[in-house]
Amino acid sequence: MADNKNAVSHEGHRQRMKERFIQEGLSNFGGHEVLEMLLYYAIPYRNTNDLGHRLEQSFGSLSKVLEADYQDLVKIEGVTPHIATLITLCGQIARRYQRERYARGTLLYDTASIGKFLVPWFSAQKNESVVLLSMDNRHKVLNTTRIFEGSVNSTQFNLRGAVQQALRDNATVVVIAHNHPNGHAFPSQADISTTKRFAKVLKELDIRLLDHLIVSEDDFVSLASTRLTADIFKPEWARETETRKQVADTSCK
Repeated sequence: MADNKNAVSHEGHRQRMKERFIQEGLSNFGGHEVLEMLLYYAIPYRNTNDLGHRLEQSFGSLSKVLEADYQDLVKIEGVTPHIATLITLCGQIARRYQRERYARGTLLYDTASIGKFLVPWFSAQKNESVVLLSMDNRHKVLNTTRIFEGSVNSTQFNLRGAVQQALRDNATVVVIAHNHPNGHAFPSQADISTTKRFAKVLKELDIRLLDHLIVSEDDFVSLASTRLTADIFKPEWARETETRKQVADTSCK
């Protein structure tokens, strides 16, 4: 009899949680409560509050749970393969949503908008990868492609493959981005050398390398906005103008 009372009480709790969500959204829910509600759809008849707490405590936050690998999730007590699949699916849907908010045809006017566009491509990435953003001369997005899994300065990274993708996209302007999953978003000397080679190859094909972003978690560094590497990305006319200005400034002194 007591078990039946508990079941009725728990069912009432679920309904109250759902009604609260419909009225308020998730803004006032704790991370464990969001997980508790999500688990309703994998565990129909049992209390999911404890498992929601356990998941949040194990990974540190709701976002870390949604970024967790399937194999790490099933190690948690109470997490079945069915539950791990549901959580992994939700995390990947969230990341895909972020990417698809910027559909083909979006205009990216500045470094901030390009960074906002590309950073979600590296969300929850445990390994280094390289993404190519292809645009036309108005900076309208033509395509975004993950062209390589591994470091941009790896000996395996094939510049030819990146160039071929830019040509397939009929791009006139491209941005390359890669991530440092376990480090800071600062360029190595190898990153800079590879960027110079890539810009040179593209220039021969009348394609401009607009920027190279290095992403670490939600942060990124733009090499085009960094003083030591900015010249790599300047068009020829801009460099010539700066040279003439420097000569004129020197003559006036």
